[in-house]
Amino acid sequence: MIEFLKRLLIPKRVVQLKIEIEEGKYHEEIVESDQLEERLKEIQSFYFPKKDPKQVEFIWCLVGNVIEEHYFGEQKEIRRGTKHFSPGTKLYCFPAKWGDGYEKIIVIGRSRKTNRFVTVILPARFIGNWRLQKVYDPFVKKRMLENRGWDDSAKSKTTIENMLKWLPEVTEKVKKE
Repeated sequence: MIEFLKRLLIPKRVVQLKIEIEEGKYHEEIVESDQLEERLKEIQSFYFPKKDPKQVEFIWCLVGNVIEEHYFGEQKEIRRGTKHFSPGTKLYCFPAKWGDGYEKIIVIGRSRKTNRFVTVILPARFIGNWRLQKVYDPFVKKRMLENRGWDDSAKSKTTIENMLKWLPEVTEKVKKE
């Protein structure tokens, strides 16, 4: 009897869910709070199905190289490469993950110290020689597909091509400042 009264008198908490599916397109619904996590997983698997890296031959990827030299500190000391990468290291760049105008980028590259692939967040000003490339490397494919990076779709290719129209110009301006 008490459970019945609780359900009758205490309303269930609900959450309004709004997820951006594509640019400008949203999925909206109202979900009970105790079912939120389960519903999020269902929506994610429906709208954003994960691709198996073994079944994807290649991915389109935004690629760049670490710049040779840059100024560091107040004394404008010249440094070669970055803390994690040697100059000229090839970097596989993820799509924009937050709204900073692509100033800081999640990248995958071979570490300066261990020569293994590492994933770090790097300022865009340390990257140059931007280009679009097909990537066949199993590690990079797997990491990109698992973390909502680039894939083998035409949408990824056109997005990267559009980024290449403005990205080199923006990063060059930042390097000169």
